Amino acid sequence: MPSLASNQLPLPARFARIKTDLIAGNEAAIIASWTRLLVQLRLEIETITTKGSEVIPSIDFNDISNPSKANEFVDRLRRSGVAVVRKVVPQDVVLAWRDETLSYLGDNPVAETHLTQDSHLHGVYWSPAQVKCRAHANVLAAQRFLMTTWHSRNPNALLSTSLPVAYADRLRIRGPGPSEGVGKIYVDGGSVERWEPDGYGQGSTYGSIWAGAWEQYDPWESSTRLKITSDLYYGASTCSMFRMFSGWLSLSPLTPGDGTLLVCPMIQLTTAYLLLRPFFSPIIQDPSHPSFLSSENWRLETSTSILHGAVPSYTQELSTTLHPHLRLDKTMVPIPKLEPGDYVVWHCDAVYAVDRTVPHYNVDAAAMYLPACPLTQTNALYLARQRKAFLLGLPSPDFGGGRGESSHLSRPGVQEVNDAGGNDGLRAMGLLPWDVEDAETEVDADVIDMANSILFPDLYD
Repeated sequence: MPSLASNQLPLPARFARIKTDLIAGNEAAIIASWTRLLVQLRLEIETITTKGSEVIPSIDFNDISNPSKANEFVDRLRRSGVAVVRKVVPQDVVLAWRDETLSYLGDNPVAETHLTQDSHLHGVYWSPAQVKCRAHANVLAAQRFLMTTWHSRNPNALLSTSLPVAYADRLRIRGPGPSEGVGKIYVDGGSVERWEPDGYGQGSTYGSIWAGAWEQYDPWESSTRLKITSDLYYGASTCSMFRMFSGWLSLSPLTPGDGTLLVCPMIQLTTAYLLLRPFFSPIIQDPSHPSFLSSENWRLETSTSILHGAVPSYTQELSTTLHPHLRLDKTMVPIPKLEPGDYVVWHCDAVYAVDRTVPHYNVDAAAMYLPACPLTQTNALYLARQRKAFLLGLPSPDFGGGRGESSHLSRPGVQEVNDAGGNDGLRAMGLLPWDVEDAETEVDADVIDMANSILFPDLYD
């Protein structure tokens, strides 16, 4: 499908009714909140324009247990929505993984198949390096630490951030070749579902925004996301798990401007703007007019069915044309330089793009997609399907059918997971039950009992 970035596509009429219902009775509050949002955006954009990638926090893996350094890092992460944990895996280990990955692809040419239009994205899920990485003790420790950024208003919500689970995603390997330009600017986690009552509305995830109080919206509240449906239309490659963070673990040096990742590091503001944008239209429509971005130039408009950059079954897109106040030409900043073993993560609602504006390059650059996922009912149910795919060498369940890697040479199995990560690595893959006696809280014990009943029902016969 062509990019939605420059097109305001009308949707079925029911979406106009959804928009009207979302803010019914709160119209004045929505207008006032929009005005406040535009003021705050201008201030934050000035900061990002001045500091660039410096607004993205980083911390060494060895410092995540240092309270003062960890607390400062988490505070900055909560504001930006993106961060780097450095030296999660030793460089010599990661470089060996990289060589092992290239050998795996070379020995199994069918693994070169690309499942998207992105020529650098490989539909490979069970290479030795990927399996080892997901089970590695440091990776699991980093994910536990990162997920402490989140919290739950419901103390009994069945979710545990201390029990990370693996989501088998793909590989990105960029070989020599010409520049391809900046990729589309996205937000993962569905598109129209963010406005739909049967999507994110099931958990009232964005209730504060619809009430005209975007300042009270907490991007890091987890319990409101447990009941949502982010894929009402079965979109291709849509994630079925609750990912608190998307992420890359770098297998090679990745330098800003060298075809890596661009992010918009203001998570609360971008989410509020993305959701409120379809409710407003400009009076003066010429973007070059000096008053175009002024709040006085934008009026409440709920009669159209347009949800800017969103259509059913496709990922949410953003652009300067459709989302002018975000100033994406200024606020999409490159992630800091990554060395092999560094782990960059971004919030599940973060705005991001893959930067391919590279004049030329003569070496491979590689990264593993490595989301951070808590243990929940939804994630345990997906883990059961993913476990079967792993054992059979089939594609990860969210990424289509076919034989996948079932006949690939050197494809690892359960023993390799155990060798790489022991019991915790096995549990992250759904290959070993969790022990209730290890639970740190009553909620963790309930989550363990729930997950074990899904993944290991024989224990309850």
